[in-house]
Amino acid sequence: MKIVESVAGVLERELAPTIKEWLKQVNLIPELTKVKLTDANRTDHLPKLLNDVIFRLRLARDVEPLLSMAAAAHGRTRFEQGYSAAMLIEESRIFQVTTFGTLHLHQSKLDQSQVLLDVMTIADETDRQLTEAVRSLMAAKAAD
Repeated sequence: MKIVESVAGVLERELAPTIKEWLKQVNLIPELTKVKLTDANRTDHLPKLLNDVIFRLRLARDVEPLLSMAAAAHGRTRFEQGYSAAMLIEESRIFQVTTFGTLHLHQSKLDQSQVLLDVMTIADETDRQLTEAVRSLMAAKAAD
């Protein structure tokens, strides 16, 4: 009997490996690594953002999602650390790629009738998070 998992379940279970892969990919981007941060400082926002994605995946499709407070905090923090909006966008791109990579590694366990809808939800949620992070970064920059 084949066990079928939800996308949210896989992302929840694979949280640590996904973050590890994200960090590996970020460390390959000189524009991002020019800001010297510890691994913990570079990744401390990821569990919250991934949990927001997981929450959104479990939310009824007809319910309007809340804005991510974690994304807003991330934007402020990255401004204080010297990031630009372009750097936030690059981090977000890597976030999507590594999240989808995790799903690819476990695709044989996923409910194939639901995967594409969940991928659309992940893309929408990460774009919403990015928008909120950039808004927050720009507001911090304007207040500086």
